Amino acid sequence: MVFFTQMHAIHLSNPTEQIKIMKIGGLITTYALVSFFSVAFPGAAVYMHPWLDVIEGSALGCFFLLLCDYISPSQEQREVYFATKPKCGIRWFKLRWLQIFQFPIIALILAIITNITAATGAFCEWRRTPGSLSFWIRIIGAVSLVMAMVSILQVYGATKVDLARHRPLAKLFAFKAVVGLTFIQTLIFYILTSTNALKETDTLTFADVNIGIPNLIVSIEMIPLSIFFLTAYPWSVYLVDNSSGRASPDSQNSIHYSKPYQGGPLGIYAWMYMLSPIDELKAAVFAVRQFFTDRVPGRANDSHEMENVPLAYQGQRMGP
Repeated sequence: MVFFTQMHAIHLSNPTEQIKIMKIGGLITTYALVSFFSVAFPGAAVYMHPWLDVIEGSALGCFFLLLCDYISPSQEQREVYFATKPKCGIRWFKLRWLQIFQFPIIALILAIITNITAATGAFCEWRRTPGSLSFWIRIIGAVSLVMAMVSILQVYGATKVDLARHRPLAKLFAFKAVVGLTFIQTLIFYILTSTNALKETDTLTFADVNIGIPNLIVSIEMIPLSIFFLTAYPWSVYLVDNSSGRASPDSQNSIHYSKPYQGGPLGIYAWMYMLSPIDELKAAVFAVRQFFTDRVPGRANDSHEMENVPLAYQGQRMGP
C-alpha cells in the first residue's frame, strides 16, 4: 500500500480526488501496522486499537467526500443534483453528512477516554459485563459505526447509476471489506472468548487468544484486500499526457492543469496533505454546525447554507 500511495503521490494530477484516495488507502496500511505492533507489544494494544476507529472514521468520511467530488467539482451542481433526486434533497444530504461524520467524532472521544482510563487502571478491555466501561465503549462505537455505514450505503444507492463510470461498487467494496471484515471478526472473537469457546491452554497464553491470533488474522486479511484496492482505485486514470497537460482519456475528470503533476519532488507535498487531518476536521465541524443550525427556529434550510462545504483542493495548486 505504500507503493500504491507513492504512485498516486508522484502522479498527482487531480488533488481533489487523489488526496482522498490516498487517505482511504492509508486505512489498510494503518491496520497492518497496528496489528503487527499489537503482536510485538501486546501490552500497548489497548492504547493503539482505539485509534484504528479514528482512522477508519476519517477514511469513511473521505470516501463520502470522494463520492461528492465524483458527482461534480462544483458545489452548486451538487446541490442541484441532490435537490432534484426524488427521495433526497438538500436536507437529506445534510443529514447523511452528519450521520457519517459523527463516527470519527465519537471514535476520537472514545479513543481519548480509553487511553486515559487504561493509563489510570480504570479500564479493563477484557471485562465483558454490561456494567463495565469497556462494554459500553464497544456498544457506543458499534452503533456509531453502523449508523455511518448505513448512511454511506444510502448515498451510494442514490448515486450509483449516475456514477457508474467511476465504478463506485468496486470502490465501496474495497473500503467496506476492510471495515466489515474487522468488525465481524471482532464480534466473533468477542463471542468466542465470552463463552470460553476460545480460551488459553497449555500452548496458548491469554495474550495469544485475545491479541495475537486476532491481529495475526487481520494482518493476513490485509494482503488480498490491498491487492483488490489497487484495482479499485488505480492511479493509471490520473496519468497526464505531458504534451497537452491533460489527464489520460480514461481519467474520471479530464481537467487541464498548468502543472501536470502537483505532488512535488517524490510526491512530498501529496504526502503532507494526506497526513494532514485539517479537511476531515473541517467536514466534522461543518456536520456539527449544521446539526445545531437546523434546530434554530426560523432558520432556512436553503442550499446557500452549504456554500462552505469543505471539499478541499478544488482548483488549487499544491506546494510552493
